[in-house]
Amino acid sequence: MNKNFFNFNAFRHYLPNPRLNYLAATVLALVFVGFAVIRGLEKLSITTMEQQLIDQSKLAEIYISQIHSLEGQEDPENLNLETANMVISKLGLIIGNVNIYDKSLKLQAASKGKEQLTIEEGLNEKVLKAALETENYAYIIRENKVYFASPITYEGSTIGILEIISPMSLIEKLITGVSKIVLIGAGAFTIIMTLLIVYIAGKMTKPINKLARAATKFAGRDFTPVEIKGSDEISQLSESFNNMGVQLQDYIQRQKQFVSNVSHELKTPLTAIKGYSEYLKDEVGDRQDLQKAIYHLNNEATRLGKLVDEVLTLSRMDNSSESFNFQEIDLSELVKDSVEKMQLRAEKYHIKTRSEIQENIYIKGDKEKLLQVFINLLDNAIKFSPPQSIVEVTLKKEDNKALLRIRDYGIGIPKEAASKIFERFYRAENAEGIVGTGLGLSIAKHIIDGHKGDIELNPLIEGGTEAIIKLP
Repeated sequence: MNKNFFNFNAFRHYLPNPRLNYLAATVLALVFVGFAVIRGLEKLSITTMEQQLIDQSKLAEIYISQIHSLEGQEDPENLNLETANMVISKLGLIIGNVNIYDKSLKLQAASKGKEQLTIEEGLNEKVLKAALETENYAYIIRENKVYFASPITYEGSTIGILEIISPMSLIEKLITGVSKIVLIGAGAFTIIMTLLIVYIAGKMTKPINKLARAATKFAGRDFTPVEIKGSDEISQLSESFNNMGVQLQDYIQRQKQFVSNVSHELKTPLTAIKGYSEYLKDEVGDRQDLQKAIYHLNNEATRLGKLVDEVLTLSRMDNSSESFNFQEIDLSELVKDSVEKMQLRAEKYHIKTRSEIQENIYIKGDKEKLLQVFINLLDNAIKFSPPQSIVEVTLKKEDNKALLRIRDYGIGIPKEAASKIFERFYRAENAEGIVGTGLGLSIAKHIIDGHKGDIELNPLIEGGTEAIIKLP
């Protein structure tokens, strides 16, 4: 038999340079994280501005309606010129750049004069018409400004249109500042990683060459045990030549170590970003734009840190290293506490909660982990529900088990997604655009399984979803 049926040295030349692989992976990871941070910050900034404009328009509408009522108009269904001129100066002081139009879209009053319009009148009229016809707010972004229009209603009828013109300069400065921070951080991190990779790869060269010679001997049926001293990975690889069982065990261990290392490597730069942002917060003084940038940077780092924590939690659960602190707990009070904690979030989305909780239901369980599950399920019910809907929570004793039901009237779960809903990172198609990581339900199932309980999410025919938890 040909002893040279496998030439490891020849095969080695076809392998990519590991140094370049590590460096490319590092750069790609940094690009991905930086892009995610900037895009997330941009979306958050626009969403925040939109909500601020909505709130301002609502307050302005209330004020205009009150003045309109007090003036005792001859035609209460139309906003006249006198009322518009009466309120415009105060609105200009409070809000800034404001215009008031009647129902025919004729300009009644402007806080800064008509010359402040910097977009085509056709585009401006399009926004005003959209607000008038839909009886809802509408806006368009042009030339670094937001043109926001909303109807002015009085006793159920639209009497005019309010337009707020807000500059986008703060958002642009925020994105530019964060981009510079991410770019500088990525550059510094890449340089450090390049130096480390060159150093580590140099130290790995000798044992790898020795292992290559041993592999050539193995191809020639010379199974002399090879001993290599070096890093854990290289020593484990050498042991795999001597014992296939050890090889499998080492492979599993390295896989677990990989998940842990990746999570910690993500956590390290995030911790640094948060630390620097806290430092910068005390250094920028009264610069509102920089304060806002640092605030959002800190928030995004916290959000990414939460994702890393969830991955680490799943990793610990996979390794059976996640401990449970079982004790007798009042499940009734714990469910009540969960509902109370989520009350403000529900009110934010204009959602009501309705509870029917049987008193004095006691179980053996981990209070903090069960609270995490209940909060997650309530948060999902709120996120996926339309405004003015209800989230129902019921708890009772049934067949010697505690039975918890959380029912919402939201978008529901597609039938094809029901069997995959507890898989990590899985998100149903109809959940696009709703913030989430796809890990919460997977963690919830691990926790309930650790309590010897059952959890399921069922789509309802009449719409919505019902989460059911049974605990012994």
